[in-house]
Amino acid sequence: MRAVLWCNGDSPSSLVIERVALEGAELFGVDGGADKASASGYSVGEAIGDMDSLDTESWNGSMNKISGEGNSDLSKSLEVVIQRGFQEIDVIGIEGGSFGHQLGVIGSLAEISGESKVKLHHETGVTHRYHPSMGTMELMIDEGASFSVFALTSCESVYLRGSKWELDGEPMDLSTRGLSNVGKGEAVSISSDGTLALFVEG
Repeated sequence: MRAVLWCNGDSPSSLVIERVALEGAELFGVDGGADKASASGYSVGEAIGDMDSLDTESWNGSMNKISGEGNSDLSKSLEVVIQRGFQEIDVIGIEGGSFGHQLGVIGSLAEISGESKVKLHHETGVTHRYHPSMGTMELMIDEGASFSVFALTSCESVYLRGSKWELDGEPMDLSTRGLSNVGKGEAVSISSDGTLALFVEG
């Protein structure tokens, strides 16, 4: 099962929407993102969050209000759809607003549980979440395409194969060490004992 979460940032471009392919996926609104998705002509099955930015008086869909200040609406929404068994989750509408909110979007990848494949869709590329429960994750990356790997939690060993610069069980923390690697036109495989984010440009 595949879910798409539409967040309350800048509305995604048609390029991002085409990349995500909303057809065949269940669409959720992350708080006020439900209003933005509806205003763009899409049918939202459910709004999830604390509802502080949703126009609840005019909202006609299902609302799942989750209180608490410990996590962001995106983290809460991701946990909801993961617990419902969605194995692929695409997140859009994440750009714009304060830089703190944009960092929080990345931080949500470190908070959530399970092995669901989560992708954050930016205007300039896609961030893929890796979790240790996935074992080895493979991504096809075009020859010459730029990508970066960041540790979201402390990792004692990171393995990276199929790229210009590889890693062989090396430790990583959040740093610039994995910035601007290059694909070789083959599957890039990665595994680790910690949570990673892989940003692929394009």
